[in-house]
Amino acid sequence: MSYTVGQVIYLLSRTEIKVYPAQVIEEIKRKTISEEIVSYVIKLPDKEATEVDLDSICADIFTSTADLENKMLDNAKLKIGEFLEKAISMASVFEPPEPPEPKLKEKTGKKRASSKGKQPEKDNDTIEVDLGGGIKGKIKMSELNA
Repeated sequence: MSYTVGQVIYLLSRTEIKVYPAQVIEEIKRKTISEEIVSYVIKLPDKEATEVDLDSICADIFTSTADLENKMLDNAKLKIGEFLEKAISMASVFEPPEPPEPKLKEKTGKKRASSKGKQPEKDNDTIEVDLGGGIKGKIKMSELNA
């Protein structure tokens, strides 16, 4: 990638979670018989205003903060995905819970009158079974013994 002298670039460190701005202060061109090599010298924002060869920096280089932000978000998503995969893998040591057994409720007493004024029939022979998940079933005891 090429840079212009005076341009501010952003360095995303590969060894720690930090971002550093730097300024391109020199462009060096070397021509050989087989190729032309371009390198850059940057100034770091430390107290000594350290100047270093850009190729010696262990960082990803960005020319815009928007591109840098996208890269950092992608890295974070990848890391979160790794954490979740590891947690799911670790959770395999647990045995799955057994489903709860259905609860039997015996209906006793009189049923309430419906809002339409109908009187329900009295039925002490029926029990209600809670099947879980909001599902209930009715069983007539007289039919079980048959």
